[in-house]
Amino acid sequence: MASVSSLGVGSGLDLESMVTKLMSAERAPIDALTTKITSAQAKISLFGTLSTKLSALQTAADTLQFPSRLAATKATSGDTSIVTATSAFGATAGTYGIEVTQLASAQKSFTQEYSAGTTFSPGSLSFTVAGTPAASIDLNEPGKTSYTLDEVRDKINAAKIGVTATVVNTSSGGQRMILTSDNSGAANGFSLTSGLTASGGQANLDGANFDTTTVGLARASAQDGLIKIDGIEVSSTTNVFTNVAGLSITANKVSTPGVSTSLKVETDNDKVVSAVKALVDAYNGIASTIKSNSAYNSSTKTAQPLNGDFAARTISSGLSGTLTTVPTELSSATYTTLSQLGVSLTQTGQLTLDETKLRQALSKAPSDVLTTLQAYGKAFSNSAGGMLNNDGVLTKRVTSLNDAVKIYKDNQAALEVRMVAIEKRFRAQFTAMDKLVAQFKSTSSQLTQMFNKSG
Repeated sequence: MASVSSLGVGSGLDLESMVTKLMSAERAPIDALTTKITSAQAKISLFGTLSTKLSALQTAADTLQFPSRLAATKATSGDTSIVTATSAFGATAGTYGIEVTQLASAQKSFTQEYSAGTTFSPGSLSFTVAGTPAASIDLNEPGKTSYTLDEVRDKINAAKIGVTATVVNTSSGGQRMILTSDNSGAANGFSLTSGLTASGGQANLDGANFDTTTVGLARASAQDGLIKIDGIEVSSTTNVFTNVAGLSITANKVSTPGVSTSLKVETDNDKVVSAVKALVDAYNGIASTIKSNSAYNSSTKTAQPLNGDFAARTISSGLSGTLTTVPTELSSATYTTLSQLGVSLTQTGQLTLDETKLRQALSKAPSDVLTTLQAYGKAFSNSAGGMLNNDGVLTKRVTSLNDAVKIYKDNQAALEVRMVAIEKRFRAQFTAMDKLVAQFKSTSSQLTQMFNKSG
């Protein structure tokens, strides 16, 4: 095959340009496939965006659907230094009187003060923790004849029996061991029986020798926290009281005897409004993406990637249908549509939220409003989830587009192989023609010379 630089030399014709134009025409099917690939990939990208936005819609809908996520009540304490609280969705609205009569504490006990350098004989420690004998702690290492108080502490902590030991140095130069239960509550106390003998004739390390008389030691007994709710006593092993009328109450300090602190439970309107707004924003995000990418410009005769796309129309109509279809569980409800709660559909296909209308409904009948929001939350979650699952319209559409792109690329690859053969054929034909024309020109030149001489 003649080189590109020599093609047309013999004939004097621009054969290289002719080959280029012919190959450009031959490549038209490949270029058409490139256009299809670009279009399909643009749609795949947009459906990826819609997938993200549908997931956001489902998340917003689930917040409304599940009471545990909305938790649309709030608890306000009259004195947070005494008590604070959080409320679950099911908390009954009202005002309660809370009196903290006792704070929960973990047992904390001190040994007597041992003089500096005190050691203890080998032996074992036996703890009973929360009413159950713990594993015996043995201090009988071969060849070891004594243990310091620090070594005893380390053995206790290594055993992880539910009691933590610390050693403090006293101002007089001695040492004390502090034993503290890991858990508060009356049932989580401990006792100690020891076989360790202290050196120097001092009292043995034993629970019977805990110091209960020295003033200033921050001892604590194992006790439950106690509060009264409207005069009814409630106990807890900690200072957090859970599942009390849908509340989680934290006691911070003991009340003045006989004086209660108010705890007001009410619907958290701000949280409800915020949750509804999140649903509206998520819906609008999907609607605007589909609308802006489905437009057609009649002047330029160009269409956006999703123009006429069946899946995009299905998603749009599906969400619109969810908005306008009353859930079956609301057939006899006070509020059957979202428009009654301030959520309206505009002519542009966007949702708007009238917060004033929603707050008025919440103030009038909070439980009815929440019932309606839960039902629509469920409906939108199911709708979005159905589009996103493996059999959903969005997933199927993306799979179809990916399959199409693969076919287009396979066809392109096959055509590219064909293009090589076609260009080779064109160049061979033009090279032959170039040579033939060159021969004709040479013969013509020779004849001309002959005629000129004969003349």
